[in-house]
Amino acid sequence: MAFDPFDEILELENDYYREGYDAGVADSRYAGMIEGKVFGIEKGYEKAIELGKLHGRALVWQSRFLQQESIHPNPQQEPLKAPRPRSAQKLDESVMALRQLSTTTRLRRHVDGLQSVTDGRTLARDNSDEAVTEFDDRITRASAKAKVIANTVGESLNPATSTRTGIEDATGLQARH
Repeated sequence: MAFDPFDEILELENDYYREGYDAGVADSRYAGMIEGKVFGIEKGYEKAIELGKLHGRALVWQSRFLQQESIHPNPQQEPLKAPRPRSAQKLDESVMALRQLSTTTRLRRHVDGLQSVTDGRTLARDNSDEAVTEFDDRITRASAKAKVIANTVGESLNPATSTRTGIEDATGLQARH
């Protein structure tokens, strides 16, 4: 076959198309990786916030049990005298203002179970499929336990719900008026 000098010129469009395609694939691979990381961080944060709220509820419910025990202390047990930070004292005062919980063993077992399920020290820190599945299972179990406890105690899990809600209220955003 004879060498045609116009072959290179005729293939120029295909070469530029192939070069642009390869650059687009490389850019989208990088952008997809960044977008995936951002999405993962957002979802992880949302799940951690939910687990943290449930853990906080468990701690408040436990302190409402302890509140009764501090009113009627065990005479054989010597109370510990440790200096407490001012924020902890304010929290204790806030908890004291709440209604005391009945000390049934069933309710105490549910509250202790909720506290142990939501304890962050026992969570896996790796990003494996098993760890993510276990984290999601913990949130599901903790939500179910919190509903049982709230129904037993006679409290609402979402006390901030109101009849007048706007988009700012529904998403947690604060309006800037």
